[in-house]
Amino acid sequence: MKLRIILFIGIVISAIVLTFMATSGNFPPNYGSVGNPTAKDILKNNPEADILKLDGFVYSNVTNREWIQDTKYAKGDKIGEIKKQTSNTTWWYGNLYASKLPKGTKIFTTMGKTYTKGEAPVTVLVEYNNVLFVYQAMVEGWLQMYTTLNYISRVYTAYFLNSFNL
Repeated sequence: MKLRIILFIGIVISAIVLTFMATSGNFPPNYGSVGNPTAKDILKNNPEADILKLDGFVYSNVTNREWIQDTKYAKGDKIGEIKKQTSNTTWWYGNLYASKLPKGTKIFTTMGKTYTKGEAPVTVLVEYNNVLFVYQAMVEGWLQMYTTLNYISRVYTAYFLNSFNL
């Protein structure tokens, strides 16, 4: 019984450490990875970039890309409105700021998708002058790995809780 409790405590501590590392940006380790691009990075390399920021992710206008034009998009729930238009490349590029879109421009989910604050969708639609524009999040591949690790951690914790009748 003592061995089971010690094993359970060890697993819980490991899960807590992994969760802390994942949410602090230290996991998975960045072995040569650059991470998600920031507004500063994008605007520094391309001052004319059409971007917006939502829940910490930078979205780029991909409306004119060939692979986007083959898909029909319909707007879903309203996410919010652009708070400020700026091309300032400082670190303080805030949530719902945009480089080209004017203040008050509405942002929507795609039809059938829901939005929860803090869980930004991959694709958002922007309505400007009664025209819909498609913006996609610019993310690196670690996001999928983090989601998978988080799921595995929850499954193992539930398994051990059930096996120890806790």
